[in-house]
Amino acid sequence: MRLVKFICLLLSLALLIGLSAACGVKDDPDVSKEASSDVPDSSGDVSEKESTEEEKGPLDHLETQDLDRTVTFLVENYAGGGYGSHEIMPFEDTSIAVYVSERNNLVEEKLGVTIDEIRTDNMINDLRIAAQGVADFDVAMPYMTSAGPLIAEGLFYNLYDFDDIINFDAPYWDKNAENSMSLGGKLYMTTGDFSVLTMDVTHCTLFNKTLIDEKHLEDPYTLVKEGEWTMDKMLAMAKEVTADTDGEPGITFKDTVGLFINGNYANSLFIGSGESFAKKDPYGVPELTIYNNKSVGVVQKIFEIFSDDKVLHMESFQTQAQAAGYVNCYAAARDALGNNRALFVTISLSDVLSMSNYKDVCDFGLLVTPKYTKEQDRYYSYISIIFATGCVIPISNTEPEIAALVLEAMAAASTKTVKVNYYERILKLQKMQDEESGDMLDFIFDNRVYDIGALYNWNSMRDFVSTCVTGTTNTFISSFDSQKSAFESAMQDTIDFFSN
Repeated sequence: MRLVKFICLLLSLALLIGLSAACGVKDDPDVSKEASSDVPDSSGDVSEKESTEEEKGPLDHLETQDLDRTVTFLVENYAGGGYGSHEIMPFEDTSIAVYVSERNNLVEEKLGVTIDEIRTDNMINDLRIAAQGVADFDVAMPYMTSAGPLIAEGLFYNLYDFDDIINFDAPYWDKNAENSMSLGGKLYMTTGDFSVLTMDVTHCTLFNKTLIDEKHLEDPYTLVKEGEWTMDKMLAMAKEVTADTDGEPGITFKDTVGLFINGNYANSLFIGSGESFAKKDPYGVPELTIYNNKSVGVVQKIFEIFSDDKVLHMESFQTQAQAAGYVNCYAAARDALGNNRALFVTISLSDVLSMSNYKDVCDFGLLVTPKYTKEQDRYYSYISIIFATGCVIPISNTEPEIAALVLEAMAAASTKTVKVNYYERILKLQKMQDEESGDMLDFIFDNRVYDIGALYNWNSMRDFVSTCVTGTTNTFISSFDSQKSAFESAMQDTIDFFSN
């Protein structure tokens, strides 16, 4: 460990020179500080300054041009499923299709281009082929978890090479993503207001107000406001609700359940505790932070939640849920909440949309991920980057400046079209049932964080915690001991790539 630290220190000094010369303030290593203070306001409220900017027009900072060409995006298809792209072209009958068209019209008129897309179910392979000089697309929008490991293969342009075109300091670019993915004054992937999927995959929890009242439980909104919404509180309340109500022996997804939790939410609880898989040291160099005295206790608490017999791990009843006619276990869990048979269901924000089907039978609210203890200074909302999309410019593109210009225009034009209408009208006004849920949505967005370890997914680091806590025993300590060197080796490969 000391040898690794010494090597990282030498690399840190080398990277520090590069950071100072090439990056300036772009690569501030204090990720935790950035997460709490630099998250763009996602509420969609129009301030006096924003109103002035809107009057000027979102693309007035760009020169009107007639490029007379098609700019094609490679996007994730996912068989047209819930996490397929619907953010570049108006896709079928999605709720934001009209706003996507509005955004594209602004960009096309300003730059004299035509926006088009190619959908793929094999993004990684297509990106690798493109690097060989065979590509029929200009920009790609891969899932971050797919593209992160590919960066060290040299498949993409450094986006900072186009910082005279792309205004990374503008609020329509995601500063948290930039700060997490940039190293050594280089940035190969980022995201902005055009990425609906990045909003979709922010983790949170739904709760059933009817069951709160019937069981005379504490008001979750008040608990959040008072800083007392914790893992222990969530588990204790869940235990008060779980009951065998279907007439069959044993607790199943057909009973009344206090907490339905999905495996990936283990990461949310871990990040929500203030822990991280990895983060940058004071010199901007990644360091492994997943294992320490506190994280051992955090993972043990997460394991206790997953192993409690009053809690149902969603993936454990996938087969039974499908046999019962549900699309998957997640739909079955949401149905239980919608029919007042579940107190808490962990979700991504995209799942809120489906709850409108239960508006006449279920009174539900929205909650941020709980803290580890009430002494923790703040809450954290984990962006599950499995299906979050970033943007990259493949090295096969012979006119990358045009791709950069279109990305800048797409991001700038998305704020008052795609983003506001997704966030404000679709989520807050149409789907949320009370003002407090709308406020909670703002709070969740204000506390969103990426994790650099999950983004680059060194040696499958992203799935490490969930794997350790979803079995019959907590394997965190022994698994870390066996995989530590592999984590560090994979991380070092990325450091080496960025330092060259």
